[in-house]
Amino acid sequence: MRDDFSAGVKETLAARVGFHCSNPQCRASTSGPHLDSREVINVGVAAHICAASPEGPRYDRNQDQQQQRSIENGIWLCQNCAKLIDSDVVTFTPAILQGLKRQAEAEARLRLERR
Repeated sequence: MRDDFSAGVKETLAARVGFHCSNPQCRASTSGPHLDSREVINVGVAAHICAASPEGPRYDRNQDQQQQRSIENGIWLCQNCAKLIDSDVVTFTPAILQGLKRQAEAEARLRLERR
């Protein structure tokens, strides 16, 4: 069984990086206006740093369900980069992904502080 993130965790992950991909080689905007003024287009994904199921990439059998669903185990990415990190687990280790997440959040904070 897969432990998905709640809607609140997904929204918080996205907002903490300014709705940009957390991959520093990308930083694509993941949200924007739809032609219908009541709608938005979202191409972002709340990706698991350690997989939510035993068959998934970077699965950590020491994590319980609460840890798998926690914001600490998530990173906000565009759909392309989410596929990339799951296809290249040698390059994108949990430690690397945690670093990318911290860097993206720090950059978003700096953008807020600019005057």
